[in-house]
Amino acid sequence: MGWSVLKHFRFLLFISLLFAESLFAAEDEAFTESVVIFNTVCAKCHEAECSGRLSFDEAFEASSTHIVRHYGEASGKKWLQKEMFILLNHMKKKCAYYPMRVPIPPQRVWSGEILEKMTTLLERNYFIPLGPFSPGRYSLELTLAKDEKFTVHLVAETFDMLVEDCYLSSNKRVVIPFSVIEAGNYYLRVYPRTPTQITQLAIFTAEPH
Repeated sequence: MGWSVLKHFRFLLFISLLFAESLFAAEDEAFTESVVIFNTVCAKCHEAECSGRLSFDEAFEASSTHIVRHYGEASGKKWLQKEMFILLNHMKKKCAYYPMRVPIPPQRVWSGEILEKMTTLLERNYFIPLGPFSPGRYSLELTLAKDEKFTVHLVAETFDMLVEDCYLSSNKRVVIPFSVIEAGNYYLRVYPRTPTQITQLAIFTAEPH
């Protein structure tokens, strides 16, 4: 009897752990969406406010009004307002982007499936952590579902902009060369003129001439 009860208890524990893991995974995914929204909609202005360089009322009620004014989709969504308030506080206090639980592919090739977790659903704006880079010359290649005009920001963890330009893809593809002077973590923002899926992102080390 004792062994049967123990087996039953272990089974219930196993089911509970599976449920908890799936719940946390869903919460992580939902919060990642908030991070992408904040870093494509809000961060462009608030990157200048870290270290108290500009004042901002940190009370949640005041902040939620500010959030809804600049991102109407947050209206009536208290959970989204609270998450964006957390992100705003983090940026102001840490002078850094909020860390995202997304893996960096070993070969720096992101599939469309991976990129789906780093885009806003309506606008198809992307915020993609690219990971650490050493000084050197690189090429960034985007493959799109259709040809489109889009704006690209390549941003250092210090908020310095390496690339800030508009591009038009050809044959659903565009290659953007860039150089890294300071070692550190870098991030990519992409703003298509109309909602367009990125089907692959790849970064290569440029061959020396």
